[in-house]
Amino acid sequence: MEQILAFIQTKKQEFAKLPLFDFLANQHIHPNQRLIFAPVLAPLAAGLSDLNKYVIRESSSDNKVQELINKYTYKENYYWHGYLEHLETLGFNQLMSYGDFRLLWGEETKKTRSLCSTLERYGFQASPVQKLILVEVLEATATVFFEAALAVVMELQQITKQEFVYLGAGYVGLENHHILNTPEMLQVLAEIKLTDSERQAALELAQNVFELFTEAMNELLAHSQTNSCNTLLQLA
Repeated sequence: MEQILAFIQTKKQEFAKLPLFDFLANQHIHPNQRLIFAPVLAPLAAGLSDLNKYVIRESSSDNKVQELINKYTYKENYYWHGYLEHLETLGFNQLMSYGDFRLLWGEETKKTRSLCSTLERYGFQASPVQKLILVEVLEATATVFFEAALAVVMELQQITKQEFVYLGAGYVGLENHHILNTPEMLQVLAEIKLTDSERQAALELAQNVFELFTEAMNELLAHSQTNSCNTLLQLA
């Protein structure tokens, strides 16, 4: 497992260097413009919630790895549920009518929208170890994304003098609550023995999921660069 976890950390570092995160860190661009993609994430947020509840979680299992994964799924649902609840507080629902499915279900957002359906195929009838790999990549990508988004939200708070409750705040210090950072999980991981074929399959799964999120992040960047939030800029 050590090789697989090290691979995930390497891919996480590569993921953090994607152009979207340079865009989010660019303080020469107004925070509203940098977060214009927020409504586009709604299908992904809802899909990840269902993924956790109906695919990754297996409440009847007595497998030690699966039991710890189940705990993760309850925590992760809170973060995405909070995102949806506070989208209106952030004010970005003004950027798009939710009756306009041409954007949410159009070509421009297909990578982001379809990400969860692919993850469901990976997770369906997966072994607990495979689900653990999936969870690790989900946490790695979420940590990078939400920490970058939170920094922009903090800028927006300074401009508007309004406190925004979410979009990243739930992930502050996430590494301190990471599923691997518990003595129980570390002990379980030490006991996992993989065959060469299992190890290769796990590495391929991690690679594939990182590629899916990379495509989605690139799509969000393209959306941000081709759409304007002039109305919100005037209100800020």
